[in-house]
Amino acid sequence: MSKWKNFLNKVWSWLKKYPTIITLCILVPSLAYVLRYAATNEYYYYNYYFDGEQLDVDEENFRLTGIKKIANVYQTSINFSYQGASCYQNYYAICADNFEAIIIYDTNKMNKGPVHIIETGTVNTDWHCNQMFFGPDFYSAHDKFPLLYISMESSKVHSTIAFRIYQLGGEYRVAQVQKLTLEFDDDKGQLYFMNSYYDYEDRTIYYGGYTKNTYMKEADNFIRFYTFELPDYRSSEEALRASESLATFELPSETATQGGFISDHHLYQTFSFNSKDNPLRAPKMRVVDLYERKIILDYQDLWKDFGVAEEFEHLAVNNEGKLFSVGNPFNIYEFEYTDKIGEL
Repeated sequence: MSKWKNFLNKVWSWLKKYPTIITLCILVPSLAYVLRYAATNEYYYYNYYFDGEQLDVDEENFRLTGIKKIANVYQTSINFSYQGASCYQNYYAICADNFEAIIIYDTNKMNKGPVHIIETGTVNTDWHCNQMFFGPDFYSAHDKFPLLYISMESSKVHSTIAFRIYQLGGEYRVAQVQKLTLEFDDDKGQLYFMNSYYDYEDRTIYYGGYTKNTYMKEADNFIRFYTFELPDYRSSEEALRASESLATFELPSETATQGGFISDHHLYQTFSFNSKDNPLRAPKMRVVDLYERKIILDYQDLWKDFGVAEEFEHLAVNNEGKLFSVGNPFNIYEFEYTDKIGEL
């Protein structure tokens, strides 16, 4: 025991003799370890979440009052078809059809062009980036944007893919983080032209698709929804089985599903093509109560209602409650609305 005591006393005497050296020996490696991860952006950030942009309205009395053009879509050297979109705070992100590019606007300076242009380096003709949403999680504390989920409305790819938007060398880039695929036990429950939507309040993802292999409106064609908890993004691939859906329901079909968003358990969504002559192809919008599982508002012809016949590719809401959409060919619109009875 005395030998052990003598050894400890010698160690303590040495520590007291060189306190600065000992402190540096501990701090320098620790600081290097932390800086290594800070420099590479490779650590996770669990405590900061995005709750989504919500419409602060009485949704039972929600009504469109007008649609106005506010800007032109930025043109790159190649004229992409821009499809899905979503907002994070006052940022409005739009994705090109085959994932060639993502452009991001400041919604307070929309007519000044995008603030960020992300060329993905990918042209994937199996993908049709029809619908997207910013998820609840940030991959890293350094990231300016939450993970971006894009649903691939395709006959070949029945998946929603989560991407990280990050900065490297002053430029914004994207990297795939996760792939979520809806799978079926047999062909009986198969859906077609699927899109996904996210409910921030319930942290659930809705998959909606046609029951027939067509996006044209037909009497025996429906849009069926499956619901799941959003998987942890740290799992690179997840299969969501239709048989394990938390809730499953059907609604009447509409021609050509476009994008939308969920607010207060209501799905706001646009449909159809750019035609003022064919009622089936005329641009439309509807609001669905996901708890009651019914359509509570249905605009069947935005051309007749508001004089706009373009194909509205999506519907996105920013942190001020403003609604935006791209109407092809290359126009950005704001959807104006009221939620007060008697104002129309």
